[in-house]
Amino acid sequence: MAPLTTYSLKCSGPKAKFGESEPRLNKEVESFVRKIYGVTFPIFHKIKILESEAEPAFRFLVDSSKTEPRWNFRKYLVNHEGQVVKFWKPEEPIEVIRPDIADLVRQMILKKKEDL
Repeated sequence: MAPLTTYSLKCSGPKAKFGESEPRLNKEVESFVRKIYGVTFPIFHKIKILESEAEPAFRFLVDSSKTEPRWNFRKYLVNHEGQVVKFWKPEEPIEVIRPDIADLVRQMILKKKEDL
């Protein structure tokens, strides 16, 4: 099986919902994270993630997990059918999450093999 990073999809974006935690303009945030942290994955524009103003994708994640984040960086695992399979709080380390991601990828590969 290929390394887990082969299947990784990461996206991020500044969220101003939590105490204006990211007051900078979108372009400034993108430039900063690319320069300082070497980020290469897509960066969204500043978005709302809670309540009636929430972007539809985040409304879906919150509704599906039946819990609203208390802070940024909540992690969601979504299967190939678009269902939220699992979610974690911001402080959950990647080492705890990695087995669940690997298991889901493994299931997808096995299903694909069956379909062939």
